[in-house]
Amino acid sequence: MDNNLVFLSNLQTGRSSSSVEVRLLRFWEARNVRRGGELMGVDMLLLDPQPAMVVTPLGTKIESDYL
Repeated sequence: MDNNLVFLSNLQTGRSSSSVEVRLLRFWEARNVRRGGELMGVDMLLLDPQPAMVVTPLGTKIESDYL
């Protein structure tokens, strides 16, 4: 299997078969306390070897595909 590794600074929008290897520095969950702690979204702080850093907000509609 051919894995094309890409740095965060080289990412482009759209679909890709490339992979990004990062270190997860921080992970936050946003929960709605008025709805019994329902998960609203997730934020992650990622770092790659270059070093480039990015904060990734994931909504509940897409996070099930990645977590």
